[in-house]
Amino acid sequence: MADPSSRKSPRVIDVVLYFVGVAGIAAAITLLFLGMRPIMDVGGMCAEGGPYVIQQHCPEGSGLVYFLGFMGGTAAIFLTAWKGSSIGGGAGSVVFLAWPAAFGVIGFNFLQSGFDPPGEDPGWAWGWLITGIVFEATAFGPLLFALLLGFLTAPAAGVGGAAHVARATPGGQRLVTTVADARARRNTRRSALETVVPTTTGGAAPSPEAAALPGEGEAGAPPGEGAAGAEVLVDVLERLAALHEDGSLTDDEYSRAKADLLERAGA
Repeated sequence: MADPSSRKSPRVIDVVLYFVGVAGIAAAITLLFLGMRPIMDVGGMCAEGGPYVIQQHCPEGSGLVYFLGFMGGTAAIFLTAWKGSSIGGGAGSVVFLAWPAAFGVIGFNFLQSGFDPPGEDPGWAWGWLITGIVFEATAFGPLLFALLLGFLTAPAAGVGGAAHVARATPGGQRLVTTVADARARRNTRRSALETVVPTTTGGAAPSPEAAALPGEGEAGAPPGEGAAGAEVLVDVLERLAALHEDGSLTDDEYSRAKADLLERAGA
């Protein structure tokens, strides 16, 4: 599979048209929502034109609003999908959110009018309530199913799963490489520090260098070991300084290691 980081940057015109398409989808859904409200207020049914006598005329402008909503939304969806495919990285998949958004707002209008129907008759309009529930299930059912399916088929949690997700995103391979390099440098510094200044925690026996440091030997140590310990101390300090100069140890790590070493040596 090609490295996402090697993909060319999208053209500015593609990005601009993509956001125009997304804004067009949002505007079309808003028009559908607003155009439906006055129709629900007159009973949910109206008509205009034709040879028959019209019992309930549609509110003025509602037909134009619906036409702009449907036709403009369709054009915006095609534009977003087209330019999203040019941008890549899953940008075109945003058009799938138009489904739950459109059906969701229509279902909301039915539910609101069902709980508070127009007119003076008390009670709920069960026909509208049931219709609203069906629209909401149509809107969010496929979305929830897709999310559940993605969760069940996602890689196992952990470093491998995180790396897999990162590589699937734009620039993710660079992120994975950067994190791996940072971990390698951290482990190198830690190994170098443990080699130069051995620890004796956890009940482990001290190394010969640690045992030879001044002040670390037993009270009855034979004469002459103090000089050998001083030589070891100087050698360890020189190695610490070398690691600090070549960047294996940070300033803070070098200062802590040096202070700990001098404290253990009794200096």
